[in-house]
Amino acid sequence: MPRVLHVLKYYRPAFTGEGVFLERSSAVMQEMAPDVEHELLVTHTPAPADRGDAATCSTLSRVTYLSGAGLSALALHLRLAAWFAAHLGRYDAVHFRTHADWYFAGPMLAKAMGRRLVLSATLDDSIPVLVSRYRPALRALATRGFRLFDAFLSISPKLDAETRGFGMPPERCHLIPCGITVPPTPTGQRAAMRSRIGAAPGDPVLLFVGGLCARKDPLTLIEGLPAIRRAAPGARLVLVGPELEPAYVVALRDRVAALGLDGAVTFAGEQLDPHPWFAAADILAFASRMEGFGTVVPEAMAHGLPVVARRLPGVNEDFVIPDETGFLFETRTGFEVAAARLAADPALRQRLGAAGRRLAREKFSMRAVAARTLALYGLAGHILPGSAAEPESALPITASIPDARFHRPAATPGDDTPLLLTTVDAEEEFDWARPFSRDHDAVSSMSRQHLAHRVFERHGVVPLYLADYPVAAQEEGAAPLRELLADGVAELGAQLHPWVTPPFDEVLSERNSYAGNLPPLLELEKARRLTLALEDAFGTQPRVFRTGRYGFGPRTADILLHLGYEADSSVMPCWPRRGGGWSYSARPFWLDRERRLLEIPVSAAFVGRLSPLAPRLAPALFHPAVAAAGVTGAAAKLGLMERIRLSPEGMTLEEAKRLTRAMRAAGHRVFVLTYHSPSLAPGHTPYVRDQDGVRRFLDWLDGYYAFFREELGGRPASWREVRHGAAAAATAAVAAR
Repeated sequence: MPRVLHVLKYYRPAFTGEGVFLERSSAVMQEMAPDVEHELLVTHTPAPADRGDAATCSTLSRVTYLSGAGLSALALHLRLAAWFAAHLGRYDAVHFRTHADWYFAGPMLAKAMGRRLVLSATLDDSIPVLVSRYRPALRALATRGFRLFDAFLSISPKLDAETRGFGMPPERCHLIPCGITVPPTPTGQRAAMRSRIGAAPGDPVLLFVGGLCARKDPLTLIEGLPAIRRAAPGARLVLVGPELEPAYVVALRDRVAALGLDGAVTFAGEQLDPHPWFAAADILAFASRMEGFGTVVPEAMAHGLPVVARRLPGVNEDFVIPDETGFLFETRTGFEVAAARLAADPALRQRLGAAGRRLAREKFSMRAVAARTLALYGLAGHILPGSAAEPESALPITASIPDARFHRPAATPGDDTPLLLTTVDAEEEFDWARPFSRDHDAVSSMSRQHLAHRVFERHGVVPLYLADYPVAAQEEGAAPLRELLADGVAELGAQLHPWVTPPFDEVLSERNSYAGNLPPLLELEKARRLTLALEDAFGTQPRVFRTGRYGFGPRTADILLHLGYEADSSVMPCWPRRGGGWSYSARPFWLDRERRLLEIPVSAAFVGRLSPLAPRLAPALFHPAVAAAGVTGAAAKLGLMERIRLSPEGMTLEEAKRLTRAMRAAGHRVFVLTYHSPSLAPGHTPYVRDQDGVRRFLDWLDGYYAFFREELGGRPASWREVRHGAAAAATAAVAAR
């Protein structure tokens, strides 16, 4: 797998505009070239105390912090050189997004190893400016150091001209602006956001997005607001961004009070997602005195906002076109005149906003930028055909199933009563021993689910059917489940079998039977069509998801958030994951920092005297070769370690009880039992071969539910109770009836 190392001086929690762009562009590069992995090395920002503070971009597979408390500049550079010497062999290209290695140790090592080197200029760091920061005696040597780079990427015409004018080879100089991504605005978002700030429908809202600091100069906007309000009395200003200079922010607040603008200026603070604020606004106001590009301006234009921005020669003059997409100013009076004109004229705002939207989306497409950047890395051959022309996916980058950096423990609401969820993989019948086929999509076994419901009714169980596309798309599968849902004796979720879910753009293979192995855009489209098919078939949107074969990938959680899911059950602990790695805990956990998507793993565990050593022993003990030699079975018989999942498929009732007792003793409260719907029809799964097997299967369920209630004192539960609490689950149950 090709890897690109990105190098930044400053990253989360001390964030920079280049860090923002890296996160957004890495997401698009991954969608276009999914087999290219992106990692980040942070040289100057110390590692945050909570690693989750840096886990906000799911498309950066690793973030490494080098700096430490009290580390001198020389010590930091020595550590940087040592790190490069140890790790550069892992990467195909190295992109210095800020000039962090002033001794050129990393670039020299990279060139010696034949790695591709790229250097960005983003603010005041064109090559002549960087060279000027060295002592005069060292500038010739520094110039030679910069000539090690294969490509110089400048994000504005000004920076590009400065680098070219310094004599750098023109074939190595590339003007590539920052790309923009603009998610669609949900219905009702504008009204909701304006209500938050107290803006009436006709009040013009000016928006500033950026760090609150002297360089960005939001003070000019505040001091110009009274003049704007004289032309449009309802005008108000919203400042979105982190407080980078606390003393300066105090001065801003004092000035707001002195001008009597307390009700007209909103300090919204830092926002992980600023796009809803664009939806609330009517004008973007941007007074920054220095920018390499100023991404927020074309982003606002892409949202349809006219802009009023300080003129920055060689930076924004080619897209902020006076009286066409907005206005440029050089003095506070110029700002007041332009902003007042826009605030008082809705028709003018509409005309300029529409022109700005067209220009921004044509000129600053993130996909075009990503394609050109991948080419600079020498990786253009990894771009999927046609992907540069695909529409923006608008996928978030804030959640992950395989990456533990994103995970947060989940507290189960309510008392200490054990809760049991029953999930049924409602799917087509196919021969598990034969190659995958799109033609094996029969769903006749759905008509036999009533057999299990006789058991469910005795024990008060309401199962969650995780239905796949063939079940939803064929009346033979949908009708029996629709009846169960209508009677309130079942709940609906989704399960993705990619080999039988359109679009069929992938090669049919074992590898591609795992949805997480597909390109992210294809995985997204399959999940979207599955979701729509379930909505069409059953009249309700599924909120729980499972990837067939437990084959989740690095973007699965982002896809689920994008599609509105609230919970996932794609983790099977104690079995090796697709793509490598093991999960050892069956406790529910959040997949994102904002706690929007809950993972509810299937119940499985290692049981036995050696189970505490499972993280060290399991990969070897359960290796296929070791199992074939009989060692795995012997360890189970001796009570040393056995692997059990909570299912009537392949597990005896006594094994399930042993698993449950062990998990309960370890403090587990949520248990998830699962099986496949075709197991209720003889011959469709390896677990049930005849009618006697069906009887034993149902007896297993009956016996386990009785055990769970009588010995453990537990009760059946819904995923909603685990996700939202008992009150929400009860409300949902009433609504369903």
